[in-house]
Amino acid sequence: MNFKLRQLEGFVAAAETGAFSKAADRLAMTQPAFSQLIRELEAMVGVRLFERTTRRMELTEGGRLLLAQVKRPLDDLQHAYANLRELAGGESGTVTFAVLPSSAFGLGTRAIAQLRERFPKVQVRQIEDQNDLLIDKVLQREVEFGLGMYSHEIPALRFDFMFTDELVAILPTGHARARARQIGWPELAAMPLVLLPAPSSVRRLVDAGLAQAGSHRAPAFEVVNMVTALSMVREGLGVTVLPRVGLEAMNLAGLVHRPIGPPRPQRQMGILRRVDRPLSAAAETLIGFLHGQAGEVARTAARGQRGMS
Repeated sequence: MNFKLRQLEGFVAAAETGAFSKAADRLAMTQPAFSQLIRELEAMVGVRLFERTTRRMELTEGGRLLLAQVKRPLDDLQHAYANLRELAGGESGTVTFAVLPSSAFGLGTRAIAQLRERFPKVQVRQIEDQNDLLIDKVLQREVEFGLGMYSHEIPALRFDFMFTDELVAILPTGHARARARQIGWPELAAMPLVLLPAPSSVRRLVDAGLAQAGSHRAPAFEVVNMVTALSMVREGLGVTVLPRVGLEAMNLAGLVHRPIGPPRPQRQMGILRRVDRPLSAAAETLIGFLHGQAGEVARTAARGQRGMS
């Protein structure tokens, strides 16, 4: 026996409302069409389901038996349908993405907070990693996408540009060059430097700039955390170079940051994803919030550059 979903929905609606007119309204049907729907169901099961009087309508014994059997499965089906609609619309689901540490605690955190406020059913797993490892995670399908730096073309990957991030020199406020309009690479090379480790994209840009100035000197200190680098600079142990994107979420008390160059050390930041892997709706929703935050990063950087000019 093949029940039609509409027939069962109509039967349950009539049982719950106690009137064909109200049940027809719930299903957005005319009353004659609804009555025909119930007659077809009764003909299929071979028993009357409702006792109709001029004053009220009640379930028959057969109607009570059918309601007990179909009410829970129908509720479960409707619940599953609602969940699928939320999933398809990016209002629920789980998304895992990788992000550079410098973008995680500012841009990434704010985007996740906005997402969870708007869509609390979406679960997010954020993995912080260096750029090469981030790319590997995307290629190996360990994450849906990455927020990282474009370094070179990879056929299996698609890069969607979001913003340009610039590296800046961080000095103590009492440093002799704290008020300089910019710090040149040769003079930066002469300072004791506190730098992030060699695998990081930031360190690669710094090493390339120093090499152009003819310097291959090892840093005074090498640290893995931006907070540690800032703390060492604050204590007068050296000067560091960090991405502008992460600074707004950091404690910069007692510190100033200045542009470096020429040339200016910049990196193109955006979404890295496999070309052959469609993103989930939840991932697309999160990327929308990340783009919104990237716009704020670009506007903040523009204001900072005008303030230094």
